[in-house]
Amino acid sequence: MQTSTNDSKASAIFDEKGVVVDKSLAHFGEQFRKLPAFVVDFLISEMVDPVDPISGMENIGALLDKHLMNSDQKDLIKSRIRENGEYTLIGRIRCRFDESKDEYWVDVESLGNQNVRIDQQLIEQYGDTLLTTGAWGVFKIVYDQSFVMKNKLYPFVVTDFKPMQITGINLDSWIQKREKFTDGEWLDLMITSIGFDPDSLSYEEKILYLVRLVPFVESNVNMIELGPPETGKTFAFQSLSAHGFVASGGQTSVASLFYDKLRRQMGLIGYKDVVMFDEIASSRGGNKWSGLGELVDMLKDFMNSGRFGRGTADFTSGCSIVFAGNIDCNREERAVSARYRNFFTPLPQSINNDRAFLDRIHGFIPGWRFGQIRESRLSTGIGFMADYLGEIIHKMRDKSYANLILQNVNFSDMSQRNQRSLVRISSGLIKLLFPHKTVNTVRQNELETVLDVAVDLRQRVLDQLAVIAPNEFRGIKLSYTFKGND
Repeated sequence: MQTSTNDSKASAIFDEKGVVVDKSLAHFGEQFRKLPAFVVDFLISEMVDPVDPISGMENIGALLDKHLMNSDQKDLIKSRIRENGEYTLIGRIRCRFDESKDEYWVDVESLGNQNVRIDQQLIEQYGDTLLTTGAWGVFKIVYDQSFVMKNKLYPFVVTDFKPMQITGINLDSWIQKREKFTDGEWLDLMITSIGFDPDSLSYEEKILYLVRLVPFVESNVNMIELGPPETGKTFAFQSLSAHGFVASGGQTSVASLFYDKLRRQMGLIGYKDVVMFDEIASSRGGNKWSGLGELVDMLKDFMNSGRFGRGTADFTSGCSIVFAGNIDCNREERAVSARYRNFFTPLPQSINNDRAFLDRIHGFIPGWRFGQIRESRLSTGIGFMADYLGEIIHKMRDKSYANLILQNVNFSDMSQRNQRSLVRISSGLIKLLFPHKTVNTVRQNELETVLDVAVDLRQRVLDQLAVIAPNEFRGIKLSYTFKGND
């Protein structure tokens, strides 16, 4: 299929402003490397004329040079705010309400300051976002010497904020317009949207790239991906959606992940759709999580039930958990080194032999099957804006496609955990590939497409567990049949 033909079709069908964007423009700005993809796409959509992009790109560059600051410049920023009375920044902010002080505070990452106040009108206007996931945007901080609390001055206050995100998304329209594309056209549009050139990828690679999105679109999906460096693992979970978060396994605490009892503040799992633990594995075998027994135990319970408790409080979350890291591979053959006893060996010692923990992982993504990221493999066509797609898949989490599978497929005497794994992964893939389908319209070949992927991902977990605990897992082979064909 000619990508240029798909570009024209995508532009014609999704003709609303702020939905699709020319992905090739994102490669022109060196400053873009400091920003998430959804912010880059937003800036291009707002400031660049696709017919004559040069001046718009120059304006973006000037904007970023002046207002995008690194965290190591925080003292300079504070000085400018004080000396000039105000300063405008580009970055991510998130709010919290401190009931003990009856005050809203903003966490400004570039200031390294958690005691920045915010105008009440901005809470009223953007509170649903700022008090949950937070948002990237352009915001103005004013220096105000009049606010003193318990003899302490709190001079910084956010008085203006313009989010860099899409609003007013029509999910039903996106689903209905899927019908106007063939399966191949839609798959290529999705691949272009997440940043890659579909013409440079095999069908297997395209599907695997979409599998990375399943934890975003389906609640409580636990996945692991091990592979060589430079295959885009971190990018997928850090840059494509504001609803994901990449954490370092060795620096994560129970308080930051679940609930901070001292600050009475919900952790990442409470407000993010996906938390990815990056670099949890290494080719030498990791031990970053040694001494974090409580964290591992809480993760194990949460991955099983979607619930966690702190003190007397009990919480429920749909957050998906993803683990990622490196494993020695043969890049040419796209295969794992034969030196490993099992594929979980590179994980930290606290979990790499814990079969109860590992069995809670629904699918194992074979990272060694991805090609290395190169400039020539990046998308150059028309695709969905990253933030638009990120909000679409965020909203799709509330839709259930499990019935499309359960009413058409027979899993026989499969264990509940294995069946749950297949249904959740398959449901997520249906949302990405066939969101317009219903129980009555979904075709058998479409169900086979998603189920075969789900079986492969879950079977890889079971095969490795069979090495660790052969008496419990040896001989388990997942299979399914279609009702009416038995």
